[in-house]
Amino acid sequence: MRLQPLLIAGLLAAPGLLAPAFAQDQPAHRFLKATVKFDPAQIAQVDAGQVVTLQLPATDKPEIAAFGAVFVGADKEALLAHLRNVADFRRGPSVLEIGRLSQPPRIEDFARLSADDADLEALRKCRPGDCGVKVARSALERLQREANWSAPDAKARATALLKQMLTEYATAYMRGGTTEMATYEDKDKPLDTAAAFGKVLSSSPYLMQYAPLLHRYIEEYPRAKVEGAEDLFYWMKDKFGPKPTVGLYHVTLWKDRQDPTRVVASFKQFYASHYFQAGFELMALVDAPGRKGFYLLDLYRARVDPPTGMLSGVLLGKIRAGVEQGVAAGLKTAKAKAEGR
Repeated sequence: MRLQPLLIAGLLAAPGLLAPAFAQDQPAHRFLKATVKFDPAQIAQVDAGQVVTLQLPATDKPEIAAFGAVFVGADKEALLAHLRNVADFRRGPSVLEIGRLSQPPRIEDFARLSADDADLEALRKCRPGDCGVKVARSALERLQREANWSAPDAKARATALLKQMLTEYATAYMRGGTTEMATYEDKDKPLDTAAAFGKVLSSSPYLMQYAPLLHRYIEEYPRAKVEGAEDLFYWMKDKFGPKPTVGLYHVTLWKDRQDPTRVVASFKQFYASHYFQAGFELMALVDAPGRKGFYLLDLYRARVDPPTGMLSGVLLGKIRAGVEQGVAAGLKTAKAKAEGR
């Protein structure tokens, strides 16, 4: 799953935000006050270990963004250890099913994934430009060619084929990165998800300013290399919206070898069966001088299919609120796990 350019530039590029030279000033406080516009009461809540979130302005209708912060009374390595067990870390009330992906992926990685009848029916009816599930044209053609919808075991066959396509898609991404992200053919106009992710990343100039090597790595994975980066992959089926959504994710944990105070976890969504065009989330583990622990700052940006019709404004408001709630839930989970609760 993106903050406003000014906000993000402040988050990871503002002079001294993560620099030891400014330790006595609590740079996280200055950032929360000056850039995010937290008031003294909200900053006090963060210091007290409470999660504080807000929705962020978007550049256009498809974009949604949220930010959150909390103080974590633990060592950074405690949180990184849980992040490495990403399937357990991401498990929560809205998560229906989840699993880790091997490198390279295997179809067995999706053993716990179930296919909803509504999605299978939508896939049966899929045509280019009119499909109830986000799929590429090649996947549509394969479904029409290989799925025998009239067979007695049609559901089992279609589910197996769906898992095979997800495996191949994850394999292609690990091999070629963003350039292998699909062009969805579910709407009238094809959607290039690589271009959509490019918009997400371009709305985050802080990453280029703060850590150009990491920015390039996320953008050009796996061709680019950066020291101190660990890559993990997982799939997740959640009930974010009315339809359960299956997503594929690339996690990068990064510790700057040149500046150990810089610790970042990024989450890149490279496939979603519904709603999402692209998504990117960044967690920054920021030093808390004079205290045992660190500040966890969470920025989430995504591009979604904008709702249409008379209630589009209401639906979009619910989506934005849901994203903010998701950021809050993620921060609460991270804090609890890092602190051993």
